[in-house]
Amino acid sequence: MRKFYLFVIAALVGSMTFTSCSNEDNAQAGDDTPSTVKAKVGIIIYGNAGGNMDELIESYFFDKVAPLLSDSSNVRVGVCYKYGRDKANVIAMPGGETITIPHTFTGKYAKSGQVVLFELTSKTPLSSGSLGENYGTDWPDMKMYDEGTLTEVIDYFKATMPAEKYIMLIYGHGGGWDSQNDYVREAPATGLARAATRGVLYDEWSESYIGSDALDMFEFRRAVEKSQIPHFDGLFIHSCLMGNMESLSDIYALSDYTICSMHTLVSSLETMVSLVKQLQKDDDFVTASKAMLKECYEVSDKQYTEENGDMKLVDNKEFAKLLPICKKLSSRLQAVYPEKKTEIDDATKKDVYRIDDTNIFVDLQYYAEQMAKATGDAELKAIADELGAQMKKTIMAGNNFYHSPKSKGVKPDFSFSVVALDKTAYQKEGGVNYSFQTAYEYTNFHKQTEWGNWLNTVESNPTLDNPMGGEE
Repeated sequence: MRKFYLFVIAALVGSMTFTSCSNEDNAQAGDDTPSTVKAKVGIIIYGNAGGNMDELIESYFFDKVAPLLSDSSNVRVGVCYKYGRDKANVIAMPGGETITIPHTFTGKYAKSGQVVLFELTSKTPLSSGSLGENYGTDWPDMKMYDEGTLTEVIDYFKATMPAEKYIMLIYGHGGGWDSQNDYVREAPATGLARAATRGVLYDEWSESYIGSDALDMFEFRRAVEKSQIPHFDGLFIHSCLMGNMESLSDIYALSDYTICSMHTLVSSLETMVSLVKQLQKDDDFVTASKAMLKECYEVSDKQYTEENGDMKLVDNKEFAKLLPICKKLSSRLQAVYPEKKTEIDDATKKDVYRIDDTNIFVDLQYYAEQMAKATGDAELKAIADELGAQMKKTIMAGNNFYHSPKSKGVKPDFSFSVVALDKTAYQKEGGVNYSFQTAYEYTNFHKQTEWGNWLNTVESNPTLDNPMGGEE
């Protein structure tokens, strides 16, 4: 962490060096407002995406939001962003095979591999190369998935961007629970090869960024808990496949509310821009988030013609109440399976909703309803109803941006995704001397619901010709 510590010092020096109209030693870069002015809301953006997503963060966020940020007593925005690779990444695979991941660098404000750390204001110098010149450091090897890095970034903005309350916004690639690479490192001393557990942010500058080099949910939680802002007013995870029970069960205590999606997101960052604007009107996160979702639905509905999934606002106190219901669901499914195996297997193969053609993720609420319907079991029906009632309290607002052929009968709304593996797959050996079962049972979701016990029982999983999901 020495490199990043020095980087923070450099950024602090930069914030003094590039102040234009103030004698204050602690003035923010490019503005004449002292950093001691406390905002109503401080937004911390932490991201690494690469390729055309660099262009999105610049053109669709920096350019659109900066002119709005002239009043430091209202909303302040701090950014830590790592620019993407400018060449293909070749990943060595077991057996001597390789995978080539193409990367096309399109950033104009900083160089490939630079990390920029700055407060975005109406006076931030946004021109070709300017962020890199004023606020960037060439450290492609600085690991965005390192929990210590995230902790220091949070602490830096807590010190330089005081606010009454804070919102964390994660922008990048997410992966959900990864059965091929998923194993938690509870401590570095385990000696296990590093692997991602529900990767919330993949660092594409690492040598094997697919699967194995992500900021995982355990690391994300520890990073926030160790920081000077151990609890956020809101958490906006603008990464794909993050609306899953396995991920949210580990981080719901870190904020009052969470915005997430259980699908692959297709976005020009309208939601991020809109949230800043809405918070300037009303600093209540719930009010602003609901207004953002309403505003962005019309944009997304007209603009996107492909699968764009969902986005939802989650009340985390209510989310916690879902976990004991899921435990009852897991227990009851195990109890009825010996007698209702055929019915459950048939329904699993054809009637549940599979997420983004990925046959290990299904919609939890719909799954419970279909299991109750297939078995005719009164207790399962009662559990599904209880789950549905609690979902309505948990999901405060949401949008369905999903576009699909009319013939496929797409679900009109969504809950959260959950892993659905058959027994054989669940017991399969992984890539670093672990089984999927071992990896899954490290999750807080399993510990509180014993969902893995059900996965270790069932002998079927959703198939790719499932009419509620995508085509093969």
